[in-house]
Amino acid sequence: MITSEQIRNDLHEIRYYYLRKAKLDDASRSIGDSAVHQLVEKYNRAIRVAPLRLYDIYACLYVRGQTQEELAYELSYTPQYIRKLISQLPSYFKNKFNETEVT
Repeated sequence: MITSEQIRNDLHEIRYYYLRKAKLDDASRSIGDSAVHQLVEKYNRAIRVAPLRLYDIYACLYVRGQTQEELAYELSYTPQYIRKLISQLPSYFKNKFNETEVT
C-alpha cells in the first residue's frame, strides 16, 4: 500500500527528472536507465485516465516544470484553486495504485 508521502516524494523525483531530462537521458546512454524511468511510466499510465484538470495539472507542473504561479496565470485560476487541485493528486494516485494492487 502506497502512502501519500511516498507519492509526494515520487512526484518530486518525476519533476526533477523532467527538468533535467535531456542530461539524464544522455547519461543513461552511458550508464543505463535509472529506476526513475519505471516510476515515470507508472505515474504517466495512471494519470492518462484521470479527470482532465488533474491530468493538466500533472502535465504542467511535473512534466513541463511550470510553477504554480505560472500555471494559475496561464489558466486564469487563483493560486488557491491551483493548490486545491494539486492537493488532489496524491489522493488520486493513492486510490489508483491501491486499486491496481487489489485487482
